[in-house]
Amino acid sequence: MKPLKIMFLYLLVIVAISGCSTSADKTSNVLKKEAGGEVVHDRFIIKPGRSYEECIELKPGMVFDYDFDSSDFVNFNIHYHAEDEVKYPVQKKGVMMGKGMIDPAGHDFFTEDQEFYCLMWDNVNDEPVKVSFSCTLKNMPRKMKH
Repeated sequence: MKPLKIMFLYLLVIVAISGCSTSADKTSNVLKKEAGGEVVHDRFIIKPGRSYEECIELKPGMVFDYDFDSSDFVNFNIHYHAEDEVKYPVQKKGVMMGKGMIDPAGHDFFTEDQEFYCLMWDNVNDEPVKVSFSCTLKNMPRKMKH
């Protein structure tokens, strides 16, 4: 690999590990849990004009179900870093709830060993917004060959 590409990949990993954010307007949290059906649950308040981010470490073969509701409208996305760009499997504007499943097998990976998916809420209101969030990490069953 070229030294510049190695340096870029190193910096991208550092950004992912630090919660995908260096902005003072954003609060981040990286969740590193093992799959097994346990529920990660969090409640937080987002100040006006600010963002909150939960980054979840997924290993190959893992998926997660997510569910959230908020006290007012927010912009919501799920993103991850793949090589030299940010990918957005989910992007919603002006929502008060969201629910779904993320399966990394359907997305480009930065590496096959480790991937962070970041769920981000942006408060576009003049008042604080309360958010309740949960997610369940699961191992995806392997498909049998016939």
